Amino acid sequence: MGHGYKRGAAKLIGVLVALVGFGLVHGRPVDATDKVRIALSVRNVVFLPFYYAKDRKIYHKHGLDVEIIQMRSDLQLAGVVSGEIDYTPAIGPATLGAANSMPVKAVAVLYNAPLFSLVTPASVSSLEDLEGKRVAVSRIGSDSHRFGSLMLENGGADSKKVTFIQTGSTTVSLASLQQGAVAAAVLSPPFTGIMAEKGFKVLGRSRSLVESPWLGLVTSKQKLERQPEEVKNMLLSMRDVITAIQRDKADVISYIEKNFKVSKANATESYDEIAGVIVDAMFMRDDQIKKYLEGTHARGETSKLLAPEDLFDFSLVRGLK
Repeated sequence: MGHGYKRGAAKLIGVLVALVGFGLVHGRPVDATDKVRIALSVRNVVFLPFYYAKDRKIYHKHGLDVEIIQMRSDLQLAGVVSGEIDYTPAIGPATLGAANSMPVKAVAVLYNAPLFSLVTPASVSSLEDLEGKRVAVSRIGSDSHRFGSLMLENGGADSKKVTFIQTGSTTVSLASLQQGAVAAAVLSPPFTGIMAEKGFKVLGRSRSLVESPWLGLVTSKQKLERQPEEVKNMLLSMRDVITAIQRDKADVISYIEKNFKVSKANATESYDEIAGVIVDAMFMRDDQIKKYLEGTHARGETSKLLAPEDLFDFSLVRGLK
């Protein structure tokens, strides 16, 4: 062989060695992580698994660089479908989206009941007293609105006789209640505990009313088909954070107290509420899902009755090792 060929071959080998060293032969650096965007509607302890996984570097352990974006729940699905957002925890809006042919899938269920409460001034003695009055919810048609109606009905009140006020966020609902602009507000942890400490009354809790896939992991059909490994790594992260939350109670309570700026008593109550609805396996049985879908259709929330497979795909979570 000529010296020119040998020099060329040696140069090529050198380039390949360099590429391997940088991990680029496989299309990515050796220590690279997948950049992932998760949309949450508000900074709230209800979304504890997502914040705790990020701050305790659980995502990073599974090769994920997660950015948490605050976005209204009614806009999250559009972001997921367009690819601007990778995941949302909002199963309720995803159910409505799937009924309207949006290409989304719920790949996990993290909570099996909603964590809303109807909070009123101490002077209100029953939910029936709220008829003819104003009740604050984050958004008309949102989970806070739907489960607020359910709590009213369960408490003997006619929800149609209540005027729901859309505030835009739970924090504004809380402020409206404090200022006396509304007679009640639908709140979630830690806001429920904050108001209870101020002497307000909790007249209803949605957790005791219904078993429903509430918080989970929703993504696009396209991502599920094209990036199953990323979805699997998200599921592994969620499984690890659920284990950590259940195992490290003292650390989690301290985390809630510090990061959400609440009292230790409030942090403990918030922890207990969340731990009480966590789904260890991250999926629910088909009969439970079917009952949930039938209920949403019967209440007129969806235009058509969905089958479990129309929205839910637990194949990856069932196959986790």
